[in-house]
Amino acid sequence: MITVILSHEVKDYSIWKKEFDIEAPNRLRMSVSLWGVYQAIDNPNQVTVITEIPSVEAFKAFMATPDLKTAMEKGGVIGMPDVKILSKIWFRSLCLKVGLI
Repeated sequence: MITVILSHEVKDYSIWKKEFDIEAPNRLRMSVSLWGVYQAIDNPNQVTVITEIPSVEAFKAFMATPDLKTAMEKGGVIGMPDVKILSKIWFRSLCLKVGLI
């Protein structure tokens, strides 16, 4: 599994959120697990989405779907998203178990 952090600005958060929710079945079909949706404190139209997905290849396939492109346009995404693809090397419950935190 990889973690993807995707940030972008939208014209109007409420419009974007409706489109985002409509796309839930497509995320499920592509094995995208949603971890959270965040707004910047100083700009509620700056949105960050954190997900897990099986592989880089699966992420690229998901990002290439025509449905996603349409949803991003309808949702008012401004410009290209900033994308970070990460590989998890440790996590909280493991750290608690071994006494690191």
